[in-house]
Amino acid sequence: MVKNQRRQPLLDPAVADLLSGMEKRQAEAQLPRRQREKIAKERAKIQARRQQRVTYDLPPVVRQTIKSLAEKESVPASQVVTLALLRFLKAYQEGIINLGEIKESSRSPRYDWNLIFPDDMMPKK
Repeated sequence: MVKNQRRQPLLDPAVADLLSGMEKRQAEAQLPRRQREKIAKERAKIQARRQQRVTYDLPPVVRQTIKSLAEKESVPASQVVTLALLRFLKAYQEGIINLGEIKESSRSPRYDWNLIFPDDMMPKK
């Protein structure tokens, strides 16, 4: 180790994030008013969409099929998924779909059951 080299203190990740955020705000404060307004507007737009956003784990073949369908029909993939979920929920409420038929006991402490999807239910590649 070089004797004259200064050591960088180790920062807690939370403190590092806080300092980074402060630096970002300070840099934004130096921007022209129009740019600051544009940034604030974009932040508000992102914040407003947060209530509509959700993340689910999907098999890759399902995700790719949704993406392909959305591209083919020139519509957003999220709207394709919304339509599919609305139809599923309606069918479930009407008793057309019975999840008991595809339930399997789970070893997870968080869930009692897992749904097992038969191959014939999965989209073809």
